[in-house]
Amino acid sequence: MTLRPLTRHDIDALHALEAESYLPSLHESDAAFRRLIELFPEGAVGCFDDEGMCGYALGVPLTAGSTLPLRSPLDRIPDAADTFYIHDVAVAARCRGRGIGRLLATRLLDVAAARGLTRSELVSVQGSAPFWERFGFRRVRDFEYAPGAPSVKMIRGGTA
Repeated sequence: MTLRPLTRHDIDALHALEAESYLPSLHESDAAFRRLIELFPEGAVGCFDDEGMCGYALGVPLTAGSTLPLRSPLDRIPDAADTFYIHDVAVAARCRGRGIGRLLATRLLDVAAARGLTRSELVSVQGSAPFWERFGFRRVRDFEYAPGAPSVKMIRGGTA
C-alpha cells in the first residue's frame, strides 16, 4: 500500500469510496472535495493498493467550534485557525480490518501537530465515535449533521 497526496484527478475515486462508505445524505460535492485538496494539500491523503484507492482522509485548519457544511466548498482557511478539523476518513470495504483507518487518522493528527494545532474536532457519523475515542476524542454533543444521519461532535485537546 502507498500513501500519497490527493489531487483533483482522484475525485471520481473519492466519490466511489464515499458511496460505498456513507449514507447519500453525507456525500460531498466535487467542488467541496477539490477545494479542500487545493486549500490544504497536506491534509488530503489517499491510500492506494494494486486495485486503486482503498482509503482517504481529509482535514483542514479551522476555528474551534466550526463544522464544514456538506457540499459547500470552503472559501479559505481562517486567519485565526486554532483547531484541526478532520472532515473525512473512509476505508474501502475490501481493505477494512487492515489498519488503514488508523493509519489515515494518525497521519491527519500528525499534520495537526506539525502545524502546532493541539486541538482537533470532527463530526462522527454512522457509529464511528468508538473509533475516534481510541485517539483521545471525546463526545461533546449529539446532533443531525445531515438528514437521517445522527452524528456526534467530538473534540481532542482543548475544552468543549
